[in-house]
Amino acid sequence: MRNGSFSQSKQRGAVLLVALIMLLLLTVLGAAAMRDTNLQERMAGNMRDQSLAFQAAEAALRFAEQEVRTDYANLISDTKYPIDNRIGNTVVPPTVVTFNGFTGEVASKPTYTITRLPHPGQLDMQNMVNSTTAGGDSLAAGESLILDFVLVRIEATGTGASPDSKVTLRSLYFVEE
Repeated sequence: MRNGSFSQSKQRGAVLLVALIMLLLLTVLGAAAMRDTNLQERMAGNMRDQSLAFQAAEAALRFAEQEVRTDYANLISDTKYPIDNRIGNTVVPPTVVTFNGFTGEVASKPTYTITRLPHPGQLDMQNMVNSTTAGGDSLAAGESLILDFVLVRIEATGTGASPDSKVTLRSLYFVEE
């Protein structure tokens, strides 16, 4: 009578083969999980880097806007801020100013430039507001509101922890005379 065990001659290593296939499947699954984790880690790092660069550029832009707002006497000077960066027929590059007030851990300090643009002329606010849709007809009842201003372009550049992450912000700023 046979007692249910296989004889040694009939075993050909089926258990070993199944175990090796299972090990191979687990290895492939583990490698895919590691690759996915590394990708997510890189994406999170790049997002943080980009956010830091944006914060640096925004801080420099806000500082430059404040400088333009408070330094009106120099703003209308052709020597410090020539119109469209031209002195006569000569184009001079705008002065790049380094903003040292940003304390984040960045590859390089943020910078900004201020360019005074050609004056588009006075704005007549009465012509800019449609009294039939504005409601209240407040501007149509009195004199027109005339604004005279200086128009400047402010461009700020910031980098993140890596010099490869760079953000440039540009703002058109009206300064009332």
